[in-house]
Amino acid sequence: MLQRAMTVAGALAALAMLSGSSFAQDQTQVRAASIIHAGRLLADASNGRVLTEQSILVGADGNIIAIQPGYATQDGATIIDARNRFVMAGLIDSHVHLTSELGPNQLLEEVQLTVADQTMRGAENARKTVMAGFTTVADLGANNDAIFALRRAIRENRALGPRIIAAGSAITPDGGHADANGFAPDILNVLRSISACSGADACARATRRQIQAGADIIKITATGGVLSNTAAGVSQQLTDPELAAIVQAAHMMGRRVTAHAHGTDGINAALRAGVDSIEHGTYLDRESVRLLRQGNRYLIPTMMAGWWVGQLAERGGVLTPAQTEKARRVGPDLVR
Repeated sequence: MLQRAMTVAGALAALAMLSGSSFAQDQTQVRAASIIHAGRLLADASNGRVLTEQSILVGADGNIIAIQPGYATQDGATIIDARNRFVMAGLIDSHVHLTSELGPNQLLEEVQLTVADQTMRGAENARKTVMAGFTTVADLGANNDAIFALRRAIRENRALGPRIIAAGSAITPDGGHADANGFAPDILNVLRSISACSGADACARATRRQIQAGADIIKITATGGVLSNTAAGVSQQLTDPELAAIVQAAHMMGRRVTAHAHGTDGINAALRAGVDSIEHGTYLDRESVRLLRQGNRYLIPTMMAGWWVGQLAERGGVLTPAQTEKARRVGPDLVR
């Protein structure tokens, strides 16, 4: 069942890329490990073109090798019967934290849960994610050992989940959004982020070490954040020289940089430094839009996250006082 589900997930993830192709190759020469019989197939999401009674031929590596009309069969190929279903390309979630769950015991769990616990939680969330139709996710902040182990297990078909583009530990200023906050000093010394830095050289070093550890993408916290347990606002936290050093180090080693950023000053500083995308972008302005349009820059608005933290703030019992104040203010603004 696991292998079959992984085959379906891998196949759907490639649909969008192949659906616009002519498939000029001789179909009789294509050997498939599995064949999906799709009753209705969304062939082109840009125009809503739907094909009926299609066969999706999937290779042993999980990649789609052909799409052809009719319900094809081949000796040795596993048939996945979706004749009564609507088949579409796998969805992509550009901002997740698979190993994290926000609840009333969040601070206690910081000192109770082991890396193994986090990995198991991530595995369960990964399974739920792929079964919901998401076949690729960007995990933008997690314990390195937990998320990289989960990524490897999914890649090797030992766990069920989406393809993970993993950032691992976010590059953050000392005491910043992705660092440990709100604990006694002796506990802080244990929980402190391995990627916390101060100064351009230290932040460049943290970036290189994160890539060395296995990061697919570099996540930085250019501004304060809602869920950090500190009343430090959501304005710029990494300095301009630190931002520039991180981006330069990452790009030199072939990694893109995405910046958590709420405040206008931090959004624009990160864009001027050359980040490739902005997460949240709550208080962007016209200058932000101008900078985003320069080159291949992207905004990941995470509007659901804004709605959710706003709900938690009003519900009570989950967020700390510092988090609640920011959630009540930033959450609704992120959704607007």
